[in-house]
Amino acid sequence: MIKKFLTYCSKKKRIVCPDIFIGTGTVVLLLAITLLFALAIWWLNHNPLLEDFWKDFPVDHKTVGMLSEKIEMNKPVRHPVSVFSGIIYLIVAIIIFKESQKELKNSGTYNQNNKNLIHKIFFIFILLYVFFASTFYHASLIKPALKIDYSAVYFFSLFPVMYFSYRWLLSINWKQSRISKKEITVVVYLIYITVCLLLSFFTPRGKEQIVSFVCILIFFAFAITTILASHKKMNLNYLVLSVIFTMIALVWFKFDKHTILFNPNSYFQAHSLWNLFIGLSGFYFYVFIRTDEH
Repeated sequence: MIKKFLTYCSKKKRIVCPDIFIGTGTVVLLLAITLLFALAIWWLNHNPLLEDFWKDFPVDHKTVGMLSEKIEMNKPVRHPVSVFSGIIYLIVAIIIFKESQKELKNSGTYNQNNKNLIHKIFFIFILLYVFFASTFYHASLIKPALKIDYSAVYFFSLFPVMYFSYRWLLSINWKQSRISKKEITVVVYLIYITVCLLLSFFTPRGKEQIVSFVCILIFFAFAITTILASHKKMNLNYLVLSVIFTMIALVWFKFDKHTILFNPNSYFQAHSLWNLFIGLSGFYFYVFIRTDEH
């Protein structure tokens, strides 16, 4: 009875705490980067030489008016809390990078995780892009930065769709045709990048939130289809968690948009929670890819 109970607890623990070893050095590195990022924001906003840094750039007043955090218009970092919360994307990117390094070192031996290495490396660049875009926009609140921020949303939300499409094409095509796995990978990535760039440059002004929401709905549709169509596997729990955290993030985004329950002067902001849960969603989607046997 006790053995069965311990086995059950071990399985439940693996659902939330995947088998990823983050060494002491990585933990210290992440803490140091987080602290330095916070100190950098504080220093920038307390440097008199940098006051009114963005005054000559056009501010997107319509979108800014939807956010609950107080704007410090004369500071170089106008939304310090939202900027700081974006560190979650950098943290997840570093964790994936460290894990990928280990897999590359072990590439001489068979390792299931090596099969999806290209996707994990590409996802690192997407997370870095999201971190840069979020930081740039919330620091400046200017129109060009808003365009970049939404572009990052498109790349992030459609990446799972690209991966699911890739899995599906592999399952029905490459073994029965002359098209190689490498060719499928190249074609899928080219289509994905093209679609994201088209959305980034040609989405009508004011329609960005609608397009972003549609991209997230497409992710939900592909993820739920994958969950229902697949046999019961441990790694599907990570995909479920990714979907759940995205849903929670959308709730906080809605609260932020309508300034519900939040004090503009508080260090506790809805957009920070949006960043946190989207970052966690990205992390668990990475774990799903890492353990995917497809």
